[in-house]
Amino acid sequence: MLIASNNIISSATGIQQGDPLGPLLFVMAIDGVARSITSLFHIWYLDDATLGGSIEAIAADLRQVIPALSLLGLEINSSKSEIINLNYTADDSESAVQDIRLILEDIKITPKEELHILGSPVFPMAIRECLDTKHVILTRMTEKLQIIDAYPALFLLKNSFSLPSFLYTL
Repeated sequence: MLIASNNIISSATGIQQGDPLGPLLFVMAIDGVARSITSLFHIWYLDDATLGGSIEAIAADLRQVIPALSLLGLEINSSKSEIINLNYTADDSESAVQDIRLILEDIKITPKEELHILGSPVFPMAIRECLDTKHVILTRMTEKLQIIDAYPALFLLKNSFSLPSFLYTL
C-alpha cells in the first residue's frame, strides 16, 4: 500500500488488467494448448480462437483443450462461442450441433451470413450490415464528441472506432 498525502493506493501482485505485458504473458501461457490443435483450420488472436474442420476433429480438439486450459486456470465461455455450418446438410448440421453441445452447452448457432472473425465479416452478404452498424456507432460517437475540443475528440475517435477493422471491411 502506498500512502500519498490523504490518498491510499493499494498494490497488487501478479498481472493486472491493462498491464502492458498481459497479452504477451497470456499468449505464452496458452501457446502449448494452441499448438496442440489438430483441426484442419485454426487461428488464434489472443483469447479468440476459430476452429474449422470436421465435427469429429473439432470435438476431439475441444475435449483436449478444455482440460488443458483448466490447468492454466482458464475456461471457454460457451455462451460466447459460436458454431457455423459452412457445408453440412441440415440433418448433419443438427447432429453436429448436438455433439458440440455435449461439450459446450450454451454454444450459439450463427448463420453463415453473419460469420465474423475478429469483428470483420467473412462473406460479402454481411458487409452491408457491418457498415450500417459502424455508421450508427460513428454517428452516436460524433454527436457526443461535439461537446469537447477538437483534438481530444479526434484522439478518442481515432482510438476507439476500431479503424483497422473498418478498413478491412472496406
